[in-house]
Amino acid sequence: AGAGGGAFFRVAWEVDGPEIALVVDSERHGRYRQSRFPREFFDSTEYASLTNLGHRLQHDVGPAPTIKRGQRESEADGFAGALSWLMSEARRGINIQRYKGLGEMNPEQLWETTMDASQRRLSQVQIEDAVSADEIFTVLMGDEVAPRRDFIQKNAFAVSNLDV
Repeated sequence: AGAGGGAFFRVAWEVDGPEIALVVDSERHGRYRQSRFPREFFDSTEYASLTNLGHRLQHDVGPAPTIKRGQRESEADGFAGALSWLMSEARRGINIQRYKGLGEMNPEQLWETTMDASQRRLSQVQIEDAVSADEIFTVLMGDEVAPRRDFIQKNAFAVSNLDV
């Protein structure tokens, strides 16, 4: 089944002998994820609590909720519509662009971004702890994705100025 917007998901029951599990495969923005829910999960108090919360939320929000952000508001078509509207509102006024590598730039772009001496900054970097610096460099620039993802997730909220 598809979810639109470059996303994909599949829900299926898998039977392995006496074991039964609901398996959800999903991919969004090139990231694949599989979640497995054993049959016992659906008998748990956690599942009952989630179901109860879902019913209460559905009742409280209703079929066409009105959502607000600042002075702007919109009537949404369910949760997915509300989320879509909020995400588009969050992007309002933000310009996202892709920065090319130096080898991809044409001469004019290279001059504007890098070569113009009146715009260049030269910063001296001093390494106080070479071992720690090497470890961080390896995590961020290495071939393994998992340590980089863990580092980003652990430090994401400590960032004060992000240039992506």
